[in-house]
Amino acid sequence: MRAIHTYRPLWLACTVLMAVTSIAGCSDSGSAGNGQPGNAHPLPDVSGPEPSIPSLTPAAGGDPSRPIDFKGGGAVIRPDGSMAFPLDAYDSADDEAVLARAETALGQQCMRRKGLELPASLKLDKGPEQPAPYVIFGVIDMKTVKVFGYREPSPAVAKPSATPSATPSAKPSTGPSASPGTAPQADGDIPPAVAQAFFDDPRKGKVGCEGEARQKLRGAHPESMFMLLQRYRSEALTAAQRDSRVRRATAEWSACMKDSGFPYPNPLAPGHDRTLLGRGLPTPAGASLPPPSPAEIEVAVTDVTCKRRTQYLQTIAMVNAAYQHQIIGKQARHLREAQLKQKQDVEAARKILHGSP
Repeated sequence: MRAIHTYRPLWLACTVLMAVTSIAGCSDSGSAGNGQPGNAHPLPDVSGPEPSIPSLTPAAGGDPSRPIDFKGGGAVIRPDGSMAFPLDAYDSADDEAVLARAETALGQQCMRRKGLELPASLKLDKGPEQPAPYVIFGVIDMKTVKVFGYREPSPAVAKPSATPSATPSAKPSTGPSASPGTAPQADGDIPPAVAQAFFDDPRKGKVGCEGEARQKLRGAHPESMFMLLQRYRSEALTAAQRDSRVRRATAEWSACMKDSGFPYPNPLAPGHDRTLLGRGLPTPAGASLPPPSPAEIEVAVTDVTCKRRTQYLQTIAMVNAAYQHQIIGKQARHLREAQLKQKQDVEAARKILHGSP
């Protein structure tokens, strides 16, 4: 894989998310069933009275210069910026990795029958991943924004000694998308003949080697556990964003930002503000965008400060968790069915891998 030096703003992370539903402003090109009617379980109804959440004390906001460490109402916000919610209990990275490797093996077999080879950039050794919390909820960590602003941080987040003038290098996403029929963001050039043979084209009703592999492994109902969970997560988040408590926290955050001269309507808006990019800084050789400017970093620092003052993150995390709890209760049967099918698919995947070259 060749390295690409880039300064990717957060909104571009939406274009490479390994997700299958619209989440926090990131949308895919198809429906929840990805153009395959009847394969997706119906979404649960989360309308009705707003679920209860624990009360927050004024001190829960904490010092914005220190990493947030919060647990309440089924939600966890860790000092490293990661989060945990009730639906995460149904995740299994090991299972997804087995399925991904099996689909790669089947895809390779299909390509070889056509006299082609599957390039390294299209081979998977792990399954799809959720978007990072900062993509869904906005920037979180003060140390990170002082270096990266609203750019997607590199895997090795800046050390404490890093300064705002440090030059970040975000790692580009690689590998195929988890959404059937969606072309991947891959390193290197994929020859047209390879792309034509491998990728599905739902608009033309064409199934490529990726679709053939998926159908052989998953059968007539290819919705994976990951896809189901992502749809449920999206439904919970949508409900949370409409919840009166989150709307109130959003308004308080917006007022805090406006007091500092930054009139943004919600915490995702600054990361999508293209006017912040560069502000006159030169673009380094090999980069597509200039590094974060002092102006961008100032907005991001104020953003994190306002989130802590208003307890926006704690509020939306707990409300989101409450709606996920509702979904788990209402969709218990569907979740059990999906777990059973996942187990069957993984068993089939292991047999494929055992017999693959």
